[in-house]
Amino acid sequence: MTLTYQFGRFELRPDTRQLLVDEQPATLGARAFDLLLALLERRDRVVTKDELLEVVWPGLVVEENNLQVQVSALRKVLGPDAIATVPGRGYRFAHAVVLDADDVPSPPPPQGVPQPATTFVGRATELREVERQLEDARLVTLVGVGGIGKTRLSIELAATVAGRFPDGVAFVELAPLEDPRSVVGAIASAMGVVPDSRRSLVDALLQHLAQRTQLIVLDNCEHLLAAAASIAAQLLRSCKGVKLLATSREALRIPGETAYQVPTLPSPHATGDHAPEALRDFGAVALFVDRASALDRGFTLTSDNAADIAEICRKVDGIPLAIELAASRVRAMSVKTIAEHLNEQFQLLAGGDRSALPRQHTMRATLEWSYRLLGAPERSLFRRLSVFAGGFEVDAAQVVGAGNNVGTAEVLYLLAELVEKSLIAFDPPLNRYRMLEPVRQYALERLVEANEATDARDAHLRFHVDWARRAGAEIRTHRQAELMARIDAERDNFAVAFAYARDKADGGPDGLAMIFPILTALSMEGHLDLCRRVGQEALAHPGAQEDSVARCRALYSTAWNEFWAGRYEEAHAMSNESVLMARRCSDDGALGEALYRLGHASLCLGNVVEARQCFLEQLDRATAVGDRNVAADAHVSVGEIDSLEEQFESAQGHYLEALAVNPGDPDNEVTVLFNLSRNEASLGREDAALRYLRHGLESIDVGRGTAYTHSALCLCAWMAARRGDWRRSLRLFGAAAAQRERIGFRTPEPDASVNEHALRLAREAAGAAADEAFAAGKALHENVAFDEAVAWLATLPETS
Repeated sequence: MTLTYQFGRFELRPDTRQLLVDEQPATLGARAFDLLLALLERRDRVVTKDELLEVVWPGLVVEENNLQVQVSALRKVLGPDAIATVPGRGYRFAHAVVLDADDVPSPPPPQGVPQPATTFVGRATELREVERQLEDARLVTLVGVGGIGKTRLSIELAATVAGRFPDGVAFVELAPLEDPRSVVGAIASAMGVVPDSRRSLVDALLQHLAQRTQLIVLDNCEHLLAAAASIAAQLLRSCKGVKLLATSREALRIPGETAYQVPTLPSPHATGDHAPEALRDFGAVALFVDRASALDRGFTLTSDNAADIAEICRKVDGIPLAIELAASRVRAMSVKTIAEHLNEQFQLLAGGDRSALPRQHTMRATLEWSYRLLGAPERSLFRRLSVFAGGFEVDAAQVVGAGNNVGTAEVLYLLAELVEKSLIAFDPPLNRYRMLEPVRQYALERLVEANEATDARDAHLRFHVDWARRAGAEIRTHRQAELMARIDAERDNFAVAFAYARDKADGGPDGLAMIFPILTALSMEGHLDLCRRVGQEALAHPGAQEDSVARCRALYSTAWNEFWAGRYEEAHAMSNESVLMARRCSDDGALGEALYRLGHASLCLGNVVEARQCFLEQLDRATAVGDRNVAADAHVSVGEIDSLEEQFESAQGHYLEALAVNPGDPDNEVTVLFNLSRNEASLGREDAALRYLRHGLESIDVGRGTAYTHSALCLCAWMAARRGDWRRSLRLFGAAAAQRERIGFRTPEPDASVNEHALRLAREAAGAAADEAFAAGKALHENVAFDEAVAWLATLPETS
């Protein structure tokens, strides 16, 4: 295996003990060589003097000044800045190093740090400077104009220092967010922290991080500056082991912050030497050549194109995004043509806003150049697609992008053209498109200037309202998993659509129309706090106060979220209002759904008589209109009351009827199978109970629905308690408890009473070992606990 270390003009070859300067051997003493190799091998950290003395002079007792002599010798050869002295600690190799080895595998990526698709070029000096600042400060903010490379530098720095943080790095992308209230949620999501019913999300986040040593990267803070600054200040005050790295167009301006102005990449001077060998060390040139050669494998820096590349880099002021956009054209035109067109476009912007910073002029000029190379239809699509947040799919692009003489059929072709021109990125595995945020902001400006913003936002809202209505009709079918995945992917777009509808005078009905499918999906995934806020805002709109089926559905959907969070009084009040509204609207379908929510809220408040009345009326209404989903729900609910009252044979009849009435509903199937399992066990038919339970577990998509994995864990724990396997029962009950605490979920009746009884018996039987078993279960990830429950069930024999 051949291993070399390359840095700047230098190359160290350990196997032959050679140091090359400009590919020529340099004279270096044996001790100096050993010292240099030791520093290169430990280049990711400060190396103490004692460690270096032991490596370079093994087994010998030497004076410290011998080390200083060798450091001085290396600095004479490598330059005075090659080795940094860290007072009181030791030395550190200060140059960026490229490791070249034929058999050395790449190290695993640091957890939490995005993996860029391109190489890191031209920022070695900035990387070292920010790294030093992060050693001394708790918050470093990378400040600069859009497109300057703040995000890319933050990713590289996070990867470089990840090993110094025992609890890792969390990378939080704020660019897709528009609501300041979403900042804390985005950070918490990156940490795996969600609110519970006992404390706010901020408190949960601060408690989670209080004892951790972690780096948090807050990327693209500028549009949410006050919210980002507020949570950053709280983190710095309360979490002593946490450091923050932020990127923003301006500083957060809070105590403890160190702002670092990210510079442009060094570019050649107009009158300088434009020979290829003279240009290689300019970061801007290196970036252009790297990106161009990635697109065209035959592209290199030559004497024929060197001057034109230098001109491009100089004219865009060394801004990385501008350079990458220019380099993306090498497949379509010569470098000379790129330079000529770029120059023309800059002249068009000479009379721009004189109060703006020069670099803002340059960024606008760069994007204006790329924009002006587009045809009129491409420009129109480019502007209109800027209303999407967090990406979009083809069907959405066709609806929102059509307009201004661009037909729906043209959108696909034009979208592909924008991808080719690097103005839109395509993610093949997700089949989604997105604009880089600086490009999207520029496109939004052009959209407003063209007086097209209202039309595009109306189209965006119309698409998501129409999609939500269609999804609402199929959310209880075999397409449920597919629809829920799409809702999750489009969460940022739905947030934008909700916000736009909320702020429109006539947006009330549109906000209501999106509630039912969106809250159905998000509540099943455990996003109870988000669901509550969105539902309440939609219902509070002045234009959404009239009686309507949409408002009725929004009421019972929001009520259902309150129900799962254990707020039964609120759930009962909202459900009752939805029942009254459904009666006024004479809509039997909505009435059946509303009665279902009201019945369960009544049951959890202890009013069994009212609950049974609601479910029986629900069954009558659903049967009358042929609504299989609602009829099945009613049968299950009546069966649960029968089971609660120990009328197990009657309960079984209702459960089986629910399966027969609506066999294609995945929700119905899982719920019925679980209830049948518990009912059969209560009747003493253990083999049948096991078969139903195993079948139910096979029907669950563990990664999709929090409610079902929780029910599965509780039911398996209950089954283990019945069989006298007390430790396993406690372990699974502990895992379910952890899940409830994580999402603020509360087990409703009648399951709550049954589970509490089994848990009490298990604790009494396990004695002193009970707390340990329960705590061990709480420490399990819910998916691991689910797999453990499935494996345990597989070992249980059937008696017949």
